[in-house]
Amino acid sequence: MPEEDRTIHQPIHPDIRAKLDPEYVAFHDKYMQYVQRDESKIWDGSARTAPSLPFGGAEMVEVASIQDIELPDFKLRVYVPESNQIRSLPCLLWFHGGGWAIGGLNDGKDFCSFVSRVGYRLAPEHPYPAAINDAVESLRWVCSAGKDHFNLDLERIAVGGTSAGANLAIVLCLKAAKKLDIRICFQLLIVPVIDNTAIADGIWDQNHNAPWLTPSRMIWYRRMYMPLESDWKNWDASPNLAPEALLTSMPPTWMAISEQDLLAPEAHLFAVQLRELKVPVTVYEVEGGTHSILALCGAVTRGKLMIKEAANALRKALNREFCEEYLSRGERR
Repeated sequence: MPEEDRTIHQPIHPDIRAKLDPEYVAFHDKYMQYVQRDESKIWDGSARTAPSLPFGGAEMVEVASIQDIELPDFKLRVYVPESNQIRSLPCLLWFHGGGWAIGGLNDGKDFCSFVSRVGYRLAPEHPYPAAINDAVESLRWVCSAGKDHFNLDLERIAVGGTSAGANLAIVLCLKAAKKLDIRICFQLLIVPVIDNTAIADGIWDQNHNAPWLTPSRMIWYRRMYMPLESDWKNWDASPNLAPEALLTSMPPTWMAISEQDLLAPEAHLFAVQLRELKVPVTVYEVEGGTHSILALCGAVTRGKLMIKEAANALRKALNREFCEEYLSRGERR
């Protein structure tokens, strides 16, 4: 932070301070409270690729190769962790967060598998459903040109994302089952956006004083992505409203929920909803965590532990025997 800019823009609300991870509180008081709120700035799309938090992230993981793939409307960035000359590799299709409006291919770090990061088109220039269409096209690419070029094992395709990106990952699972006849074997969701009909005096009331992602910021993102309120209740915006027949097609799910995140209540309800439909769900709750848990995984111990658990879950899920067993169950349905 520039030393001269000491205006406090985002103080921790006194009602929630004692509920937060003390390590997070110290970091927030030192850095984050001085960051201007996105929704209070004059919109500048050219600045969207700058990290919302220019500090606190993890170091880049070393990989064997990184390639950018240009598709007609967007770009994919492909990370290959090792040589794939001998055996086929699994793939994690990853969607960054940022309220469908900010962020990009440089956001976030990688898990221990072949990763294809999706640089989907962003609002407000490209509103709903552009990002969803790009998610679908990214999966098509993985299962066609990507399979041949990178020797991918199509029985070990997982999807994942954080926040708005997790929302896109969920919707992609539903779209894949409904239209693409592609079986995704696993989804990894971190602080997901589930219900785009949520409002401040509804389900958000429980954590309405949570830091960083506030009701006003979430609505600001949502209105850029979906300017028509009538779209908010569509199931490809709010996957909790999808038909049960579609939700039962969801793959095994690992979900990280930060206890003090505005979105925690809707994520917990979605986990219950999936379990009632016999979808295997593992919830990893970060005690005292906030919506910025992934962005701060290099600075906050509980964020580091979350990444470790997520990577372990992904490694287990992309095990060949696990995938074959799950896919065979799907065929028997």
